[in-house]
Amino acid sequence: MDNLDPHDDLWIAVIDTERRYSVWPQDKRIPLGWEPAGFAGSRQQCLAHIADVWADPRPLSLRSAIAGDARL
Repeated sequence: MDNLDPHDDLWIAVIDTERRYSVWPQDKRIPLGWEPAGFAGSRQQCLAHIADVWADPRPLSLRSAIAGDARL
């Protein structure tokens, strides 16, 4: 059986240092560089939550670089 079976009951939303979101099974160790984003539910609920809160999917470093260029 796949370790990341999308039919597992409880998933969590996770976020990395670049402020990118993903979903992860609650009973699996979160990979390095990622942390819980404060939401748990079914995989579909987590994906819906991410769609609601992740307004800008660009990595933080890219957003910062663009914002820095705009100030020049």
